[in-house]
Amino acid sequence: MRTPEEKFTSNSPEHETEYCTIWKRATVKLEDDRVAAIELITVKELNREEIRFAYYKLDEKGKLRLIPRPLDVTHSELNQLIAEAKEKKIID
Repeated sequence: MRTPEEKFTSNSPEHETEYCTIWKRATVKLEDDRVAAIELITVKELNREEIRFAYYKLDEKGKLRLIPRPLDVTHSELNQLIAEAKEKKIID
């Protein structure tokens, strides 16, 4: 676990939910309406920084909708996702 000085969170969140604050998000588009993501989040109830692997679908307006299921990706898609997460400093 990172110390408070090592946290990678920024000053303004990318998105806020009842469950967590999403600080950074790396994404790879899988198909027309599917998106894989690695996110840096703070779980509000635990006040703890975590890394979340997530699966989203785009709605008709282009907004991401979290799908609570396992993230299934190809080897290539996973490599792209990890590279972007490193670039955005979500993971080391």
